[in-house]
Amino acid sequence: MRLKQINIINFGQFSNKSFDLPSKEINVFFGANEAGKSTTVAFIKQIMFGFHLRSNSSPFFEDYTPLAHVSPMGGSLVFEADDGEYELERLYAKGDKTKRGILTVKKDGQVVPENLFFDQIQNIDGSFYADSFIFNQEMLGQVSSLSQEDLLERIYYLGAADSGKLLEMRDGFEKEAGKLFKKTGKKPEVNRLLKQMEDDRDNLAQTQAEFGDYEELDRDLTAKSDELKSKQQALEKLQKRAQELRDLQKELSNYQTLLDLQKQVKDTQFDSENYQKAQDIMAQGRNLQKTIKSLKEQLADLDGNNQADLSASKKLVQQKPQLLQWQAEYKSCLQKADELKQEKEQILALSPDTKQVLDLTPEQIKQLQADYLALPKQENRVEAAANSNDKFWYVIGAVLAVLGLILLVMMGTVGVIALITGLIFLGAGYVKGNKQNAAILEKQKLVAQKRQGFGQQYSLNPDNLDINNLVANANQYHLKENAEKANNEQLSQINQEVAQLATSVQNALKKPIEDDFSSVLSGIDELEEKIDHSQEIGQRRMTISSALKQDQQDLKELGLQLQTLFAQANVKNMADYDALYQDSLEQAKIKTQVEALKKSLNDDLTKLAEAKPDRLEQRLHELNEQITEANNEVSDLQQQNAQVQVKLNNLADSTAVFEAKQDLANTETNFESCSKEYLANLLAAKWIGRSLDLASNECFPKMLKAAKEYLALLTGGRYVDLDLGKKLTVIRKDGKKRDVKYLSRGTAEQLYFALKLAFVEQIKDEINLPILIDDSFVNFDDNRIKYIEQLLKKINENNQVLIFTAQENLVEKLGIQPLTFTKGNQNA
Repeated sequence: MRLKQINIINFGQFSNKSFDLPSKEINVFFGANEAGKSTTVAFIKQIMFGFHLRSNSSPFFEDYTPLAHVSPMGGSLVFEADDGEYELERLYAKGDKTKRGILTVKKDGQVVPENLFFDQIQNIDGSFYADSFIFNQEMLGQVSSLSQEDLLERIYYLGAADSGKLLEMRDGFEKEAGKLFKKTGKKPEVNRLLKQMEDDRDNLAQTQAEFGDYEELDRDLTAKSDELKSKQQALEKLQKRAQELRDLQKELSNYQTLLDLQKQVKDTQFDSENYQKAQDIMAQGRNLQKTIKSLKEQLADLDGNNQADLSASKKLVQQKPQLLQWQAEYKSCLQKADELKQEKEQILALSPDTKQVLDLTPEQIKQLQADYLALPKQENRVEAAANSNDKFWYVIGAVLAVLGLILLVMMGTVGVIALITGLIFLGAGYVKGNKQNAAILEKQKLVAQKRQGFGQQYSLNPDNLDINNLVANANQYHLKENAEKANNEQLSQINQEVAQLATSVQNALKKPIEDDFSSVLSGIDELEEKIDHSQEIGQRRMTISSALKQDQQDLKELGLQLQTLFAQANVKNMADYDALYQDSLEQAKIKTQVEALKKSLNDDLTKLAEAKPDRLEQRLHELNEQITEANNEVSDLQQQNAQVQVKLNNLADSTAVFEAKQDLANTETNFESCSKEYLANLLAAKWIGRSLDLASNECFPKMLKAAKEYLALLTGGRYVDLDLGKKLTVIRKDGKKRDVKYLSRGTAEQLYFALKLAFVEQIKDEINLPILIDDSFVNFDDNRIKYIEQLLKKINENNQVLIFTAQENLVEKLGIQPLTFTKGNQNA
């Protein structure tokens, strides 16, 4: 059965890590220390045989709870077998009390019972797998820590299943047997119990001797006790008789009371049921009278409440919708006033000059328009034309002058004429321009004076004045003022109406009312409440009057019923009825006392009827004297018994003898139990040793042949044979024998390694599982590593071999591409 795949979900330092193992090859896992090699070995073992989580001791650490505190813990292994592919998944989550995890076995993808897999490996457990198939430095290190004798035993018994545990059990039984008994010891339990039995036998003999004296005194005490008991019984009879006389003496007064009470008994006719009815009627009548009185007082209060004419108030209440309409109109007027004010301010903001003409009359406005239209305009065009003519003369003159200069250079006389003509034109233009400019300036001065006079008269600048827009804005402003005036008149009218209504409401309520809307509305609401209250009082008066009539009628009927009950009881009123009730209670009390006294006196009634007080006193005195004499006799006997008891207490009684016998029996029982335990431990140790001998005699010879071959391979032919006589020896290639105890540590480990591999090879047909080798070659030199490579390849033909190592030279020598570990929980 070969391991095909390793899938780690959460285990130790690993999470979500997988390995795919090539078939029919030695699989090498390479990584530095702490990279997770031993964790993977533990993972393979625990997935197959269960987690332990601090609950199981083992040659290697078992608790690989995930370091990251994640869940679930575990993973799966995939095996390839002759009959198919098996997947073993084991998961552990918090709450699993077994702490072994939940195992799921699948064959070819289908869940199957666990035993389908474990039957193929003979249902071995994890300890057998660890002892037989796992090689690690801790296990091989145990070889060097054992004595040579223990080492030989472990090698010899290797063929037996769980030989290590059996050896530990054998040593434990021998140790426990040594704790229970030693030939010359005193502290071991069996030795101590032997001494204790001797002491208990001496104590029993002494106790039995004292018991003879104890029995004689005990017989004397028994006789005196019998006599004391007889005296005490006689005393009890006297005391009982005296007590009876005292009780009879006390009952004489009760008997006389009984006679007196019997004289007071008389026959009374009283119907308690009718009396209870009368009391109920009286209570109902009192309640009705209180109710009637209360109703009359309520009517008086209601009658005293003056119900004035509310017609005026109702008319005022009917004006509430009108008041609400006035309130809405008032709010609308206030809003309109704000809008008109804003519009006026907007006109003045857009046309500030409008403010200058607001106080003018329509005639003055017309005059303003006429004066503005009569204002002369600025003569900018004339000036431009003049300037244009002036420029003409200058241009002609300049052209002629330039032309003259050119011709002067080229043609002489003609150029002079042209130059002179150009200069003439320039002079003429200058003279004409000065005259026209003087005229234009004089005209502009007159226009400016007129326009300035207009501005001073009206406080308006005619240069940037739009007379039509100014007049329109002024008219618009006057319209807003007229609308504002009408709006104020409407506000005033509403205030007058509200003030008049407030006066009317104030008169109706007879208290001051403000003339604002909220106060008047509150007053009208108060009038509504007043009207509602008045109507409620009227309705209540009718209800109370009806209830009053009914209660008066009920009271009258109760009176008739009560008179009927009085007639039946033959009384005039309730006071007589109460007196009759008290008389019946008194008679009932007397009769109860009579019955109680009769019951108390019971059988003594006859004695009391015949008893005489003087005779009782004399008889009681005689009994007291007899009691005193009997008490003295009892006291003497008690003192004598006490003295005998003191003597008995100083001697061993039957209880002491029994306890001594019991102590001896307990000691003998404990001795027997400890002896059996000692013998059982001794026999168990011998039986385990014998069982190991039988198991090893069967398996060891078969292993020896393969072990010889493996040892020769591991030692490079230095040791070629093994000899099993009284002790195990190895034979070198020169024929010399060497005891195992003289082997070096490395050679001893090689021998142990060879024997374990030989055992695995021996059982391969029954149990074929992967061999896990976790850095087991630390003490092997290079030559030995070379030799073990050959052996492992041979073993791998039948059993899958997985090597976990941190030795680079081993990986190189094996020449196999390794599966690498890296720190930090990375996938290979």
